[in-house]
Amino acid sequence: MPDPADKQSLESLEARLEAAKARHRPEPRQVAVTALAQGTRHAFEIAATTIVGAGIGFFLDRWLGTGPWLLLLFLLLGIGAGFWNLLKAVNAEAAAVRRAADEDRQEEQG
Repeated sequence: MPDPADKQSLESLEARLEAAKARHRPEPRQVAVTALAQGTRHAFEIAATTIVGAGIGFFLDRWLGTGPWLLLLFLLLGIGAGFWNLLKAVNAEAAAVRRAADEDRQEEQG
């Protein structure tokens, strides 16, 4: 027959585990605000790198008299740089999510 003290101890442990999980879980509103801020930042980065690339190409074309070729080249380089930065940020976020999932798994096992 199980000891009532063991049952109380188990319930206390479950309550402490739930409290610890709740502390580590961010609020949905905070997650949404953070995601919106990151998305906006990345959108502005893509726009800025595109504009800077186009500007560099435009002024080089005027200076060298090469027509629209450097504008097009640097425009594409700016777009590529913006999306490259986005890809690096997405990979970093995916790595952070994997690390957090691994830590959660280890806490549950150990």
